[in-house]
Amino acid sequence: MLNIILPSLPYSRALDPMWAAEAAEARRLGCQVCLYDAEQPRLYQPPAVAWPTLYRGWMLGEPEYRQLAALTPLLVSPAQYLASHYATGWYAAVAPLTPRSVFAPAAEAAPAVADFLRADGRCFVKGLAKSFGADSVVTSLADVAALLRKHDVAPGEQLFIREFVALADQPEERFFAVRGAAFGASGQPLPARLRPALAALQSRWLYTVDVAYTAGGEAIIIEIGDGQVSDTKEWQLAELYHTVLRQVAEQAGR
Repeated sequence: MLNIILPSLPYSRALDPMWAAEAAEARRLGCQVCLYDAEQPRLYQPPAVAWPTLYRGWMLGEPEYRQLAALTPLLVSPAQYLASHYATGWYAAVAPLTPRSVFAPAAEAAPAVADFLRADGRCFVKGLAKSFGADSVVTSLADVAALLRKHDVAPGEQLFIREFVALADQPEERFFAVRGAAFGASGQPLPARLRPALAALQSRWLYTVDVAYTAGGEAIIIEIGDGQVSDTKEWQLAELYHTVLRQVAEQAGR
């Protein structure tokens, strides 16, 4: 089966209550639950040596994930984690299937933003792993300057600057993927147009594909994420563990 590492409370052997439901589901599946205190950093209850190990918990930056990987072998290596968690690791692989985008340090972002604004009058500015909420949609360079001040973005921090695409009025769908297979909540398939992405991303063990539809009805990829730190969105926990994480265990055991 699997070792599942979940967050502990800081400086404590106690499970973070926010992850209690995941711990219960992991144990129902037959996984061993281990706890990770990122503040120390320290791992409680070493993982079973014979089983592959996954982290499920709060988003970790590169140094924090490398700290965890130094404590125990992980199925998702730091290189794989970075390739899914940060847009710089996945954008080129799925560029034809996602809105046109560029990367630029915050201090040098104005020309790229201006190009997008000339084309559509607005664009989307976010970090490499998450957006700035409603502030991410900008319509002027003044908006960008305000965003950088409000969110205290350092001049050298990389930004992900994206074409604005009008979307249909329906929720995004989150697909969890294991190698070359994608699983949708309640069994819905990944749209056929987006299936080439699975081949392009298949070196990754566990990742997410967030899908939306344009106003014209075309399926597009909004974002790729690491499946260990992605929230469940429309998924039921039992479905996630008994469909996706069971598949991880089976694939890793081959």
